[in-house]
Amino acid sequence: MNKTISSMLDRITQNPGEKRNILSLGLNMLIKNADAPLVAGTELQAFQVRIGLSTSQIGSLGSVGQITMAIATFLLMGLPDRIKNQVNAFVLLTLGMAIYPIALVLMSIGPSIIRRAYVVFPTMVALEIVDKVLLALGGMVFATLFVRTIHGNIRGRFMGIIGVVGGIIGILCGLLSSKALKMLGYPHGFTFSFGMGVVLILLAAYAMKHVRELPELSHENPTAAVNPLSSLWTICKMREFKLLAPPNILRGLGDGASFFVMAVGMQKLHLGVEYAGYTTSLIFLGLILGTSILGFTVDRYGAGRVLFSSEVFVALGLMGIVLTHSPIFFLVFFLMLQVSSNVEAYTIPLAHYAIVPASVIGAFFGVRLMILYLTAAITTQISGILLKRVDYFVYVFAVCAVLKLITGVLYWYAFNKGRKDADLEAANAV
Repeated sequence: MNKTISSMLDRITQNPGEKRNILSLGLNMLIKNADAPLVAGTELQAFQVRIGLSTSQIGSLGSVGQITMAIATFLLMGLPDRIKNQVNAFVLLTLGMAIYPIALVLMSIGPSIIRRAYVVFPTMVALEIVDKVLLALGGMVFATLFVRTIHGNIRGRFMGIIGVVGGIIGILCGLLSSKALKMLGYPHGFTFSFGMGVVLILLAAYAMKHVRELPELSHENPTAAVNPLSSLWTICKMREFKLLAPPNILRGLGDGASFFVMAVGMQKLHLGVEYAGYTTSLIFLGLILGTSILGFTVDRYGAGRVLFSSEVFVALGLMGIVLTHSPIFFLVFFLMLQVSSNVEAYTIPLAHYAIVPASVIGAFFGVRLMILYLTAAITTQISGILLKRVDYFVYVFAVCAVLKLITGVLYWYAFNKGRKDADLEAANAV
């Protein structure tokens, strides 16, 4: 087994330190990929629907989370580039992310009174705030850690492998979840799903223990200040930010409908709770297919074209989901949405890593994510209110589909222009 793993790592890199980082960081990433939908995806939304939360309340929870992440990202954006021991910081942040699923487990096994909507809603608001502060800081720390532990010439292959392996694990988790939900029903089927999420988070934190920064990739003099206003001003003056701000804004606005896919399916098609498990499996199948497509296309056709194509298929998936009257076709279009969304989600950070200076990557990601969270919070809240009426479903999804198409065009231009500028600067430096 060890020889097989060693042989696989040799095909990616010959650097011993990088091999160690690939193995440990890769384990963390694929475990977290498998964990996310169990504790923050369709299982959670199905749980909320069964409790009796309305789409407006579900939308409010989403908005609270997005606004919290935006505020936390702004206040903390200058910090990640300056943390001395980023590995230990990331481990602690990962462990903290187990708080929310542990609380969900307690809700599912406790007396029925704690599952009343008037109890669950304020409790979930508080949990969202804590979880999203940890997630916001964790995302920025991960960006700074990633560029300091993995060389740029293998990041695409690395992300592709993580996506495929993590997707396989996720499919198994989704199948186990759907089986538990079907056999145990509500609420105890959710106990199993959320409990599995807790275990995966703990394993993800443990996997990070061997990660170390590579000396040749370390940056001792970050250009972003700890003061959030100074850091924000530094990023906003950058040419790269001016190119990337418009598509990042529209991306957040266009994601409003995607947040409610499971809730719309349950209300429009009367899907059973077991479909939360089915969709979780499809999320990971979409991860496998999406990252595989990414590995075969980005290097050949460029990030801009790949991103535009992914946004087109996201739009088609959204419209298919809201127009179909068949549970089977709901799952087909759901898979299309997941495949294209994963191509988008994995291509965007890789392209940012190639364009944005490494010394300010943490702060830049902070500003980018702050924009995304704020716009998503707005559209999630508005969509949640509008989706209370079934006859508005098509209109909301159609508007989001159009926004995704425009986003694809803007990303195509931004990444093609930004990449050419970066290559020109590098050539002039030589």
